[in-house]
Amino acid sequence: MPNFGRVVEILIGNKRFSNSDLTMEGSIPFDNDPLPNESEIKIWNLSSETIAQLQRGQTAMVNAGYRGDMGLILHGFVSKVVTKREGVDRITSIYVLDSDDITKRKVDIAYKNNTLASYILKDMAGQLGLPLGQFELNQDYRYEEGYTAKGEVTKIISDVAADCGTSAYVNKGKLFIRNLRMGADDVFALSVNTGLIGSPEPFEEEGFKGFSIHTQLQYRITTASVIDLTSSIFEGRVHVRSGSHKFSNTGNFTTEVEAILP
Repeated sequence: MPNFGRVVEILIGNKRFSNSDLTMEGSIPFDNDPLPNESEIKIWNLSSETIAQLQRGQTAMVNAGYRGDMGLILHGFVSKVVTKREGVDRITSIYVLDSDDITKRKVDIAYKNNTLASYILKDMAGQLGLPLGQFELNQDYRYEEGYTAKGEVTKIISDVAADCGTSAYVNKGKLFIRNLRMGADDVFALSVNTGLIGSPEPFEEEGFKGFSIHTQLQYRITTASVIDLTSSIFEGRVHVRSGSHKFSNTGNFTTEVEAILP
């Protein structure tokens, strides 16, 4: 894949910004926990009138890729807008959470004996108010002595999902409760011919083995993506656990991930 013809489109409220008209850069993280990730987007030399129209709480989307092949890498809500001067330039930093601020939502609910984890998780998902992107448990754990859900909803979801041997995470405004290694995900074949940069670096931690992978920006890759990797040190299938997209007009235009073995 040639690294030219870069296309970035940022939509905030009713405003549209393009890298063909403006200098911009951004970092879009993704991972496998239910806490919302905060992305940072920088745009150079916006007018004062345009800056005034960028407000906390507005819907924000970023599409990125190459001419003829681009897709969504971020869908969330503006959390903060900061503008600073650097020499003759005025740089506006726009911070975006990939959901609204769900970390403040708390509950205190007692569930009766023999309640299934699936019931609690669906109840907690309703408390968050996020649409479910996917819901599939490794095992539906039964709380024979009941369960008390007290505190932050995101932590309760994470804890109950862990009891089921399952991940829970927020991605592009949706809640996913599922195994990273299972699901109907599209498979992306990654090699030097499709954007792989350098050689993957092996890692092993907390019982997981996998690779840190660096590639040209690829909007199809996000949490739980399936990659058929062909490289000088490994050939086989891996599953994405976390990573980030980075874009700019002339600098970074990459996707970096940690991917685990089946």
